[in-house]
Amino acid sequence: MKTIGKSIDIFGDSFSCPCCKFNSDETWLEILENQYGFELNNKSLHGTGAHWCIEKFMGLTEYSDFLLFCLPDMNRLWLDYLPEDESSSASMIYSIMDKGSFDLPDIIRDDILDQSDRIYKDYESFYTSGLNRILEVLFVSFIFSKYNKYKKILIWPSSGLGYPFRYYNSTLEIPKNVYIVTRCLNGISHRERKSVQKGETIFFGKDIRNNHLSGENHKILAEQVMNFFLKNLIPVPGQFKGYHEM
Repeated sequence: MKTIGKSIDIFGDSFSCPCCKFNSDETWLEILENQYGFELNNKSLHGTGAHWCIEKFMGLTEYSDFLLFCLPDMNRLWLDYLPEDESSSASMIYSIMDKGSFDLPDIIRDDILDQSDRIYKDYESFYTSGLNRILEVLFVSFIFSKYNKYKKILIWPSSGLGYPFRYYNSTLEIPKNVYIVTRCLNGISHRERKSVQKGETIFFGKDIRNNHLSGENHKILAEQVMNFFLKNLIPVPGQFKGYHEM
């Protein structure tokens, strides 16, 4: 099936970043282009959080036909003294230090590690303020604000618990052309991995799958995205490889 003239704006982290390819297998992004004929305007960047993606999204002045927002981790703060793609490292540093450990992984760059104390203090201020409880609803509300710019919008959380969110779901008024997937991509990724190697969990950037998914699940993801935009079929996380093999 070719869909010439159908374009997608894409925002997200390593699940949708084109540079997170480690072998010659087609990624779900390439399948959307090569097999289904979509034109992709991909603004994703590995290591970023939702804050960074929303900032870039709100700066758009031209829009594609569709929007796919792979909503990243809300806990990856965009700190102005760190590179844009190091939000995941900062979140990891805080998570480890918050448990009373200073055994930080070698994979984190030395210049980022040098900022550990500052990162910890900034994260502590963030959680003390309670802002973490409203961010999921706040950020998707920004996405909703541009619902009339697109034919359809698909929000697929890349991390967290998926949808419904943890707080304030009752405040959301979801536009008719918007759908939020109920399970996150990270959950699919880990279920797939554990179904192959029982009990092994991926930490600290050791995952060398393209966009954290197997080749088979790349095909499934591309097909589900295509089905949503062109056939009005909502994504079904249970159809992914390994999802029911825990």
